[in-house]
Amino acid sequence: MKQVSEQTYQSWYRWIIFTVVVSGTFMVNVDSSIMNVALPVLEKDFHTTPQVLQWVISAYLLMITGILPIIGTLSDRLDRKTVFLTGIGIFTFGSLLCAFSESILQLIVFRIFQSIGGAIIMGNVMSIVSYIFPSGERGRPLGLVGSVVAAGTIVGPSLGGFLISSFGWRSVFLVNLPIGAISFIAIIFVLMSIRSNQAKNSFDVIGASLYFLAIICLLLFMSEGSTWGWDSLVSFVTITISIISFLFLIRREISIEHPIIQISLFRSSAFSIGNFTGYISYIMMMFPGILLPLYMHQVLHISESHIGFLLTPQAVCMILFSPIGGWLADKYGTHGPAMIGLLFATLGLGFMSMFHIHTSYLNIVIALSLFGIGIGLFTSPNNVAVLESAPLEKSGITGSLMATVRNFGRVSGVALSVLFLQLSGNHLYTTQGFIHATSFSFTMGFFIGILGILLTLIRLIIQRKLRAL
Repeated sequence: MKQVSEQTYQSWYRWIIFTVVVSGTFMVNVDSSIMNVALPVLEKDFHTTPQVLQWVISAYLLMITGILPIIGTLSDRLDRKTVFLTGIGIFTFGSLLCAFSESILQLIVFRIFQSIGGAIIMGNVMSIVSYIFPSGERGRPLGLVGSVVAAGTIVGPSLGGFLISSFGWRSVFLVNLPIGAISFIAIIFVLMSIRSNQAKNSFDVIGASLYFLAIICLLLFMSEGSTWGWDSLVSFVTITISIISFLFLIRREISIEHPIIQISLFRSSAFSIGNFTGYISYIMMMFPGILLPLYMHQVLHISESHIGFLLTPQAVCMILFSPIGGWLADKYGTHGPAMIGLLFATLGLGFMSMFHIHTSYLNIVIALSLFGIGIGLFTSPNNVAVLESAPLEKSGITGSLMATVRNFGRVSGVALSVLFLQLSGNHLYTTQGFIHATSFSFTMGFFIGILGILLTLIRLIIQRKLRAL
């Protein structure tokens, strides 16, 4: 199999390919957030409970996270163009099935099918970008991928609200059909075959099964633990199965020749620390997303429409500063900009920990803007550092692991922010008690950010020592 050369593409043509490929990423990220708006309508149409409805969203996210590394490993063995086209096809057809669901059970099953396509798309975007852009020029496009992810997340709720109010809930799935069709046709004509030189070795079915079981049980524990009770029997059984599965997985992956999870990648400090600091950043991202809407509603008594408006600066700053972070990574290296970005984001959480009953709109905007600038500056350089620490022929599994880290970090962030609220020792139904609880949670988020800064500093020191040898 012939590996595509970095010089295969002219500069202008790379950006055409980039635009076509990230359209799929945009579609998937819009779909991950658009369903939140549809839940009240689905509850009415299907006459079901919120406990059942949550699986329309949870099943989608759990399946994507559970199969991403498996998708990445398969992509490293196959033609990435064919794999990506398969992902677009599955996602688009899954959207069609979801649009014509006749029961809530059908919708959940079709969402799981749709998520397989979403996982294929998410697991291959950064890999394809790494192939078509040469080393030293990947920061800006990878930064723009971060902007597209943020934009999709922002557009989802507002687009969903418009479509549902105008055309009904089925339209949130039907809108994917023209986007998917255009993306599919464009990829056929624009993207060349991208194959690695990796031999087609036997696929580690046992390792894939162990990983899927381990990650699904862990995510269920993280997302449902507060509902089940952290010390309940079902929580204990779920986390026990996860731990045992992970232990068997690690033992197996170390001992076989062609593992599903490339444990050898984690021998690189840039790869290991980069993924862990990325995980920390996604935990941090969920603190304002979960806590601030509750704080603004219960303490400041701000209307829902104004809450949405006040949360916008974070996403806008992420969109604007992700490409800047990528540009800085290309020009000055990855570690310095990543550390500065985490510093800004951590200061933003520290600012939020000082919010009180008289906090002004301006203070909220400043804190969220500072946080968004920091996350934007951090994400692109960190992604570049992780991708360039791994061999190019393993960029599929690398990109999939990074996407897995992103989803797992988000789930962890939701669970931790709620857990810290509960651990604050204050009565959450009083204004003063809720202020203390949110302050405690943001303070814990601040210390999580400090940990990320220290790890990024350690990575910088290690890399400088390696260059000096």
